[in-house]
Amino acid sequence: MYLGSLKHYPSIHMSTHWRIMLNPRLWNQEKYEKDFHQQPEVHRLAQSKGRCRMISCPQKGDSVSYIYKGVIVMKGVVDSDGFERGTDHQVHSSNLGEHRLHAVHPEFAWIKITEVGLSEPIRNTGQRTWAKMRV
Repeated sequence: MYLGSLKHYPSIHMSTHWRIMLNPRLWNQEKYEKDFHQQPEVHRLAQSKGRCRMISCPQKGDSVSYIYKGVIVMKGVVDSDGFERGTDHQVHSSNLGEHRLHAVHPEFAWIKITEVGLSEPIRNTGQRTWAKMRV
């Protein structure tokens, strides 16, 4: 049976795995993990886009690993379709300091955090907030 051109069929999104860098000078991971177990509302985290230009952006359903001090400390799933405009990423209780340049831009993605308390070693993957990661 001939189906004709594929342009009439919706595209299939192949899930991407992202690595997100957390800066220990700007983020209190210990506090976040404590809050995660006591306050279910923090399971959905607004993650800043950062300052780098991105050719491809996260899509709903993509997986995420958070890197803190050289190890994967938590994992989640992108819960928004790409980046949203707003300031939700600037007002989290686990943010540290007054000047968080990566959070100045009013763009963020919602992440549903699914695992915390991890300590999986990972090779150095650079400083960008968001980067694609091989699984």
